[in-house]
Amino acid sequence: MYAGHFAAALALKTTQPRAPTWALLLGVGFLDVLFGIFVLLGWERATLTPGRSPGFSLDFIDWSHSLAASLFWAALFGLFFLRRGRGVAVAAGVAVFSHFVLDYFMHPPDLALWPHAQAHVGLGLWVRWPQGWWWFELAFIALCGAMYYARSRRDPSYGGRALAACAVVLVLHVANSPWASPTR
Repeated sequence: MYAGHFAAALALKTTQPRAPTWALLLGVGFLDVLFGIFVLLGWERATLTPGRSPGFSLDFIDWSHSLAASLFWAALFGLFFLRRGRGVAVAAGVAVFSHFVLDYFMHPPDLALWPHAQAHVGLGLWVRWPQGWWWFELAFIALCGAMYYARSRRDPSYGGRALAACAVVLVLHVANSPWASPTR
């Protein structure tokens, strides 16, 4: 999932409006930020797989994306927002952990339970449903966007740009379609 992570951040904002939107958006992508850093450091590995969905293989992502690591990173990220209140800190942590939950649906079984564990999980919609995953994620984005837009109509603190935020997430999703890239 890609744009769906950002849609989840918007939906999460509706449950904790005091949480900074930027923090929730960063939170849902935090594991991928760590993954990029860890690949550069040689701690994690990925391989390009042109012509085969999703276009890459995540060979070792245990330090950023395992269940245990996701819980650790979520707790650490949430701690940074504790001074804004417990609810905001929990929402920030949930944003990070939501990444693992959503990846569970898309990833093949490459999500370890803990670093170097033998057991890995993932339903693999990217692989099992090479084009259908896109529609699944689109439905998720529509649901989260509707939640965010509906809440923004009742709460003026959202700034009046809810439709623009939803449109950006939708554009990101369309740009990530299996039909937009010749490598897929």
